[in-house]
Amino acid sequence: MSGKSIVQGLMARLATSRFVRDALMKEEDPATIASKPTPRIWMGLGLIGLSYIIGWPAVGLLAWISYHLKEPLIVVAGGPVTYGLSHVVFWIGLYCAGTPYIRPLLQWAARRLVKRLEASSSEGNPPKVFATSFPKEKSGRMRSSPFAAGIRGAPSPAMIAGATAFLLAGLLLLIRPALAMIPLALFVLACMVAPFLPGFGFFLPVISRGKKEGRSVALTFDDGPDPKISPRLLELLRCHGAPATFFVTGAKAERYPELIRGILSHGHTIGNHSYHHDPLLMLRSRATLRNEIALAQDALAAYGIRPLTFRPPVGITNPKLSGVLKELGMDCVNFSCRALDFGNRRIGGLAEIILEKVRPGDIILLHDVVPRGGDGAERWIAEIERILSGLTNKEYEILPLSDLIDRSVMVHLHDSDERAAE
Repeated sequence: MSGKSIVQGLMARLATSRFVRDALMKEEDPATIASKPTPRIWMGLGLIGLSYIIGWPAVGLLAWISYHLKEPLIVVAGGPVTYGLSHVVFWIGLYCAGTPYIRPLLQWAARRLVKRLEASSSEGNPPKVFATSFPKEKSGRMRSSPFAAGIRGAPSPAMIAGATAFLLAGLLLLIRPALAMIPLALFVLACMVAPFLPGFGFFLPVISRGKKEGRSVALTFDDGPDPKISPRLLELLRCHGAPATFFVTGAKAERYPELIRGILSHGHTIGNHSYHHDPLLMLRSRATLRNEIALAQDALAAYGIRPLTFRPPVGITNPKLSGVLKELGMDCVNFSCRALDFGNRRIGGLAEIILEKVRPGDIILLHDVVPRGGDGAERWIAEIERILSGLTNKEYEILPLSDLIDRSVMVHLHDSDERAAE
């Protein structure tokens, strides 16, 4: 095999790398890392410095205390914990302070490598794989996502809380070992409670409300579509000129294709609400979680759309969801105003509760499933009518969810940019 063919093969492989494509698009210069350090970098450097303080010096202090108190358990138990804690703090600090520098340097090195390979090619022109334009929709969407640069690399509140808990535990271990378990127990408690708070992005960025400028809200309907009420709901929304976003399940999208087409033909948007709507989905494995979201994406792709937003069943999140949504290029969207209707199992006073709780910028949660009881559908439609009229009377403007949160909810697969991205 000739050297020329080896170079061309290597360039073809590099062209398939998303990292190399991003490097060629951004044209960043290593000089950018000389800019003024951000608070995150200062925090990382501070944690690195702190790790050296709570390393061997702290172990030596424990040994001194153990010797004078004649209690060897202090250094036997506290020494490994303190030294291990110093390593945890060091790596967290290195992650916070180093990632802003590492990526520009690697991208600069990738561009230099590509240019050297191009120069070694006898044609003298850049290969077509590197000269091709890149999809605008895809790159633009990633920049507007909460997982995009600047937020994607930032530590989550869970990471910060965990590091703080371990740090406090290490300090308390030096002062009063019996109290060292308190911050760790509080962190475990926070990890147990936080998933049930829909508006709290503890493990990952969560969009739960929109901009507060003006009196605007967005309507969202979960768990549908339902053939018994969805057509009537669409007609009601049309009469009021109210846009909505429907977070549908993949199974129902496959079962009721005419309803999905009706939602789209009325100008509404669709989000992903998993395939089976398993209330215990966040207790399943990462593979199951990804499969549930991906199956729903495949079901909705049959209608020429790809949702960019995911609402977890019951609004519960977990640490695994962050990586899955990053991989699929999606945002997590929850809600800020709901009536606790338990999936339309309790619809009495639904309108009154919503209209009393609603505030500017709210994402309102409702459910697109038929209530129980012989007259459940009629009563629910009447409640939705009162909500729509009440919002108008209170001078609220109902915006599309994408306008309220300033982020795309879905894309059409037949768009020219989307074809290029695929």
